[in-house]
Amino acid sequence: MRTILISVALMLALTLGGMAQSDTIVINLKDGSSVSYSISQLQKISFENITAIDEQLQPSNNLAISGNYPNPFGEQTNIEFEIAQTGNVEVMIYDNSGNQIKNLECNNCQVGKNSIQWNCTDKLNNRVQSGTYFYEVRFNNEVQSKKMIVIQ
Repeated sequence: MRTILISVALMLALTLGGMAQSDTIVINLKDGSSVSYSISQLQKISFENITAIDEQLQPSNNLAISGNYPNPFGEQTNIEFEIAQTGNVEVMIYDNSGNQIKNLECNNCQVGKNSIQWNCTDKLNNRVQSGTYFYEVRFNNEVQSKKMIVIQ
């Protein structure tokens, strides 16, 4: 059996069913070839070893991001999160292109609500430009992310 790679767009097209413009589905395979099927011929599609989807479907009991406030902001923002046990928390800040621009840490964070402040600077302490930024909160092999907006 050949392993099939199916994109999110393909899954969306299948989910929307009657809204699709075509009754044929094209599946791109790992070896570079593609296979076409009539949607009416499909009886079942199963997915194996899709770790990213499995991780997102499992709710976390150890980490919860409350968000950041204010958002949008101009000078600084507080990134709030809650953890179920004492430990080290890392907050990675990324620009809109996906480049990591800052790493913030909370060593020995206490159980419950915590906050880390970001002052709109990069790794070299240069002020960042206005725009959309993303942050990831990492705790005990769990990662959650959200979007924030800097306005000057």
